[in-house]
Amino acid sequence: MKRRRQRGSVAIMAAFTLPVAVGLCGLALELALAFQRQAQLQQVADGVALGAAQQLDGTAGGIAAAFSKAQQTASSRQVRGVGNVALNTGALSFAGDAAGPWLDYASAAAAPAGLRYVRADMAALGADYTSLPAIFGNLLGVRDATTVGARAVAGPNGLRVLPFAICAPSSTPAATRDNGSSALEQVQYGFRFGVGYNLLALNPAAGADSGEYFLVDPVSAPGAPAAAASTDDSQVAPFMCIGKLAYASLAGRLHLRRNSAFGLWRQLNSRFGVYGGSDACDRYAAPADTNVREFRGSQASWMSSNPPQASAASSTPAAGKPLMTIADNAAPLPAVPPAQYGTLWAYGPARQSSNGNFAFSKWGVLYPSSPGFSMTATVWSSSSPPYQGLITQPSAGTPSRKDRRLLYVPLLSCPIAAGSAVDGTVLAVARFLLTAQASASEVPGEFAGILSAKELAALATDVELVQ
Repeated sequence: MKRRRQRGSVAIMAAFTLPVAVGLCGLALELALAFQRQAQLQQVADGVALGAAQQLDGTAGGIAAAFSKAQQTASSRQVRGVGNVALNTGALSFAGDAAGPWLDYASAAAAPAGLRYVRADMAALGADYTSLPAIFGNLLGVRDATTVGARAVAGPNGLRVLPFAICAPSSTPAATRDNGSSALEQVQYGFRFGVGYNLLALNPAAGADSGEYFLVDPVSAPGAPAAAASTDDSQVAPFMCIGKLAYASLAGRLHLRRNSAFGLWRQLNSRFGVYGGSDACDRYAAPADTNVREFRGSQASWMSSNPPQASAASSTPAAGKPLMTIADNAAPLPAVPPAQYGTLWAYGPARQSSNGNFAFSKWGVLYPSSPGFSMTATVWSSSSPPYQGLITQPSAGTPSRKDRRLLYVPLLSCPIAAGSAVDGTVLAVARFLLTAQASASEVPGEFAGILSAKELAALATDVELVQ
């Protein structure tokens, strides 16, 4: 009789505890599903933010491209229980800084300049994605749905601009040089397209007899306090190797160091697959260019002069005159030995004031010489200029990447205050082709134009998650 009563009590206890046990098991399952949903949404947010940030270029078109890329990325992802993700514009916001302030899609499209960061917020997708009903939790009195969410912020991890700056020869963005014989040539900030410049031997100061150049603090952004010793050669060297700054904007005043000697030329030569010296570049972080041919001497085979030096000869220092090259003296230029012009048109031709290109036949007017330039066996081609058409590949086993020899150099508003540690304002960023290996006395760069705002923004498309 007693045993029968015990069996009855166990049944009663089981009847009371079974719903609780089922509820606890179900609650654990619901929590697991919630964690899974949150993880899936976070993956979507991360992918959307990274993909969108890569498209930003400071234009309304870049904002539209960012949303389009975000939609593509989201639609390729599935959320368990919902399916493929359908993104709306409310999920994205944009800012010029990772800390905000944030603009919605419409506001960003109306004022896109300087917007480099994207925030993806999955809460904007709605309850279908972010809310999970408490089915089993009801057995324990938990009636509220579980809400999950995910957010990600992505933006540039730097700017592919060289930590090396020079003074702009002129503060005028665009001007016309009259060479005579109807040869009206476009000049940008004092530079002539197709002419090789020694970037260590330029100075717009009247009567200058030596170049003015600076190392750029690669880690302290304009407006931020300068980090200690951040412009020492050993600190700048790895950034010179890869050609990059650790911040995404040049707005404001750059922290600079004026140099009396240039010690980082070996880092520039990593672009030719040449490594060595103190603070040597890593060949994988700083690969060679896919074309390591030096365009001077017989390697500049489209030039009859076989110029021994890639950059044009410096102008003669004179009272009231800036230090430039002989090619920048007032027109008409006197005839000089052709080799004094250095290597011409390795990257591209001189530019007409109407934005067209000059023909090779105009060299006699653009660059008067005695004897005159003559055609060689290798005729220059506008469809395939030497940097694209005359190629020497790096040695076997040497990593390489296209366009590594293109240097993006900040042009400063000068004069700059006296002293070693100084600040300076950037007028523009110029593109130069490193025509031959650099040395302690020469960084030969052929001028290839000033970057537009869109082109400069494109140098900051190496992005990462910052939140």
